[in-house]
Amino acid sequence: MKKYNFDLIIERKNTDSLKYGALQEIFGTTDLKPMWVADMDFKTPDFIIDAIKERLEHPILGYHDYWESYYDSIKWWTKNRHDFEIEKEWICFSPGIVPALGICVSVYTEKGDDVLVQPPVYHPFYYAIENQGRNVLSNPLIEKDGEFYMDFEDLETKLKKGVKLMLLCNPHNPVGKRWEKETLEKLAFLCNKYNCILVSDEIHSDLTMPDFKHFPTAISTTNEDEKANIITLMAPSKTFNIAGLATSEVIIPNPDLMKKFFHQIGDVLHMYTGNTLGAYALEAAYSPMGGVWVDELRDYLQENLKAMNDYLHSNFPKIRTYKHEATYLPWLDFSAYDLTHKELLRKLAFDCKLGLNDGTIFGKEGENKMRINIALPKSELMKAIEHFKHL
Repeated sequence: MKKYNFDLIIERKNTDSLKYGALQEIFGTTDLKPMWVADMDFKTPDFIIDAIKERLEHPILGYHDYWESYYDSIKWWTKNRHDFEIEKEWICFSPGIVPALGICVSVYTEKGDDVLVQPPVYHPFYYAIENQGRNVLSNPLIEKDGEFYMDFEDLETKLKKGVKLMLLCNPHNPVGKRWEKETLEKLAFLCNKYNCILVSDEIHSDLTMPDFKHFPTAISTTNEDEKANIITLMAPSKTFNIAGLATSEVIIPNPDLMKKFFHQIGDVLHMYTGNTLGAYALEAAYSPMGGVWVDELRDYLQENLKAMNDYLHSNFPKIRTYKHEATYLPWLDFSAYDLTHKELLRKLAFDCKLGLNDGTIFGKEGENKMRINIALPKSELMKAIEHFKHL
């Protein structure tokens, strides 16, 4: 019997929700269903809310110091959920994955350097690179038979140029690819061979579909030099719908790389202390109760995905779907419609009244494609996708 109710509809309009409050700015209208930003319409689980309430019983919210069980919860989660054994000394706080990406670019590269990414890819990768005077070097994914693969021939050609840093999305956002161990093993080998630090964004690691297991990039290889060349970024934010608590963990086994990262986040930016309530939420999330909740969430998301795909295939066969292995953000292709990308955006927002993510923010490979958020009650999802009839 299921313990958690993901069918519950929660009103979020006229609250502090970015997902619902920024519609005019993003889409030019507020009369639509927001299915864009990676924010679920499910309740944050009670055991996390209870942990926050318990902390609030103490009347002082001053600076905090990280405690032993905080670190133990991260170590327990990575080991029990992902077979990834880490040490306390490898863990550094960051207020989010995106700030961590920016810090990695700033401390491991210099202005004018190339930073390698694999488009179509999570758009803040580009911001972290370009806004700091670095150059985006693209190694586009290969699309074949409805799924995506790494182009290793192109990758090695580009690594040979002396690239210092690569930003990897594992699992990949937006194409929903859970990278296989063999793929990651080859990637780790090549990056180490050409002295390119590999930063692996694994914020969606807990959100694979139930039939797929996440492989942390850092355990794809047994070579110690290759392991020491990998930085892993993880967070409970997407998994437990607590992005507003600005809490994530950066895992850096290499002491030299850790020293550089910590100097920037601690000594320069003074961001290391973080959010007190976020730390308590993380500890509550990374627990056996959190495991039960995530497993039920993954089952529900898989049901939503199947229901959506079945409905699209039967009613809107022009909308192309892909093999989706991870995240609650499937990638949809509208190329079969006789529409320019600009026309597609307008029709989706003003005719279909759906707010999806513009595919081109993920790179030019996103032309005529959209990312859709399916982390909402199934009844609401099915009601929303009926609106594709207005295309």
